[in-house]
Amino acid sequence: MLPRFLVTAVIVLHLTVSALAELLPTEVAILAVRESRDSQSIANYYAERRSIPKSHICVIDCPVGGTLPRQDWELQVQPAIRRWLFDNQLESTIRCFVTVWDVPLKIGRASEESPSIERRATHLNGERRARVTRLNILLQEVSQIAATENQPNATSLPEDSNKDVIQEHLRRVFQAAQARAGQISNAPQAQAALTSLQRNYLSASGLMSAIYQSDQASPTNQLNLDEQQQRQLDIARGRVLGIQEGITALASLEGSVQRDEGILSLLERSGGILGTLDWVDKELELLARNETHASFDSELSLLMWSNYPKLRWCNNMLHHRFDESYQRWLKVTYMVSRLEAPTLRLVRQLIDTSIEVEQTGLTGKVYLDARGLVKDPTKTPQGGTALYDQTFHKLAQLLNQQTNLEIVLDTKSGLFQPGDCPQAALYCGWYSLGKYVDAFDWKKGAIGYHIASSEATTLRKGDSQVWCKRMLEEGVCATLGPAFEPYLGAFPRPDEFFPVLLSGQFTLVETYFRTKPYNSWAMVLVGDPLYNPFRNNPQISKKSLPPQSQRLIDSPLHNKE
Repeated sequence: MLPRFLVTAVIVLHLTVSALAELLPTEVAILAVRESRDSQSIANYYAERRSIPKSHICVIDCPVGGTLPRQDWELQVQPAIRRWLFDNQLESTIRCFVTVWDVPLKIGRASEESPSIERRATHLNGERRARVTRLNILLQEVSQIAATENQPNATSLPEDSNKDVIQEHLRRVFQAAQARAGQISNAPQAQAALTSLQRNYLSASGLMSAIYQSDQASPTNQLNLDEQQQRQLDIARGRVLGIQEGITALASLEGSVQRDEGILSLLERSGGILGTLDWVDKELELLARNETHASFDSELSLLMWSNYPKLRWCNNMLHHRFDESYQRWLKVTYMVSRLEAPTLRLVRQLIDTSIEVEQTGLTGKVYLDARGLVKDPTKTPQGGTALYDQTFHKLAQLLNQQTNLEIVLDTKSGLFQPGDCPQAALYCGWYSLGKYVDAFDWKKGAIGYHIASSEATTLRKGDSQVWCKRMLEEGVCATLGPAFEPYLGAFPRPDEFFPVLLSGQFTLVETYFRTKPYNSWAMVLVGDPLYNPFRNNPQISKKSLPPQSQRLIDSPLHNKE
């Protein structure tokens, strides 16, 4: 029989999963700005059209539109939204926030003079110097292994040596020592030299490097381990795995000297001094870039998270890869969508169109604009951009096999041109940076996004040609894009986003959060979060999909067939 506290935990978890089965209007909250009458007008209009309780409108005090200073977010806006949830007893009810007209689009960087950033930079630079010093001591010891009488010590590494220089220097010193040890005829002396060499190698490179070397040994150069040695190697693998899990847990916390010390302590056990140096260099580079900005909506997703990294991104715990992870239930992650467009008229039209098209279903053609980076779609390409380009081929193949939709896949390097895309219902393509190409005759209720680095940097600037803004002007009902440079991996993969959407089992915002990798980062979803154009006319059946695609739709949050 389970202990009482375990029974309670199981019941709570079951109720939580059940409560997450399909987003309802009563689970939506709307954020509006107090200083903007238009913002509150859109909030009220959306609440009325979607039957969202008016008590679910949260009016916040902040500057209208633009970029909200990070300090204002952390000290004023974030705490105020939290208080509103608790004061209205909605903390266990709300699953989705909708930001509307005049809510800031972005949250700015942390101050470069921030005491926490300065403390970390000072600490990490000190750690780097200390580790280079330790490597120099280690090099002197290795250079004396089986050394001749007049052999000089190894040359010391300068403090500012980069990774490549350090690795090459270590390689030469260790190879020379190994060659000398191999010439020792006295067996005990040879064994002592080899033991010293191995100990120093582990100090420099760690267990991970030793395991990697054994795993990469060629058939003609196997290690020929006996049973005890193999058992020790397996134990070492287990230790490294446990250490990596500990590092991952610490890395999910907000950056601080204490966190860095914990990570370095663990990392040295698995990656040696070299592993810690590599990590320190990457962290110093991140601190120098100060990529602590985020879209307002993406940061809002982590409203209830109190201690997480602000540099770059955090994993989106609602992503399908966390379906079996306990981490999803440890911290509340909110879904967020934005109701904004170049004009107030278009915002209201976006809401009205979503509700209308849901009744009839979205029909039309699917346009996919690859870049011609994949020469043979049956083979795995090399390089990140080619791998991403292949997702367009995978999506086209899946939709051709599993739906009756008309699919147009362009595999040339150029983009669709004016007149190429009549009756466009769904679209995904890349790469025209900040320059919309008017190739589409959009169907009512159309959904699409363009993969490029600046396509949601503004949604309202009059002369801007960024894709999100221009697509909304031309009639698209929902889109997504980055408010600043996101890096390619931040976008939902087309071969995941569109199958989930076409299944009709998920609303727009659920589809987005099921397939976008990161929160506290760059991306923005624009559209009615409750929009589900395929609810009454699903184009993909879970049962007909290949196993690797079924998992996208076979969500633990949904029980619909």
